[in-house]
Amino acid sequence: MQKLTEAERLNKMRQDFVANVSHELRTPLTVIHGYVETLLALHAQDAQLADIFTNMRQQTTRMETLIEDLLLLAKIENESSRAVFEPVNLMDMLALIREDMQHLGKNHQLIWQLDPHLELLGDAAELRSAFSNLITNAIRYTKAEGKIIIQTGPGYFKVHDSGIGIAPENLSRITERFYRVDKGRSRESGGTGLGLAIVKHVLLRHQAELQIESTLGIGSTFTCFFPKNRQK
Repeated sequence: MQKLTEAERLNKMRQDFVANVSHELRTPLTVIHGYVETLLALHAQDAQLADIFTNMRQQTTRMETLIEDLLLLAKIENESSRAVFEPVNLMDMLALIREDMQHLGKNHQLIWQLDPHLELLGDAAELRSAFSNLITNAIRYTKAEGKIIIQTGPGYFKVHDSGIGIAPENLSRITERFYRVDKGRSRESGGTGLGLAIVKHVLLRHQAELQIESTLGIGSTFTCFFPKNRQK
């Protein structure tokens, strides 16, 4: 067995710690969320209490999303955790994602340009998470009435938006966990700061490449390129 370097050992300890803590937090947070839902239902007619419990529900939901993202990232980063590679029909997957995005992108113009015959050989759950994160990010950083184009073609998945764009000095770091270009805006939008880190690691597991093009004030394009051995 190959001996780990000190840096690898410390990184493994970090991953294990984050995964274990996230597991421990998941159950009590679920219980708290359930009680908040009950309290909100009981006091729906009291405007002041309803506002308080609504805010508590939003915050617990945000924490649950963060924990799920941490657990997913820990699973993807764990080299002993094997991805299940099987044929994935992107039309079927994106139909499910499209339903998920209806409430999130209701004030945006979402344009779907999809190749009906495109299939990838990959882990369906991981690919769905990666693609969902890219579309969600586009919606979050694009003003209402803005345009978002989701496109698939031979060996690629692309999301183009007319959003706020990313400065050149930030492009090399935006796939780092918890890295935020605009800290205040990211918190307001409900992001966890882990979405693009998840995208990066999912693509690494699929031997794929993420290309990012962006201009401040004009928009961004995120393209996932899959090698021939991942195309069906």
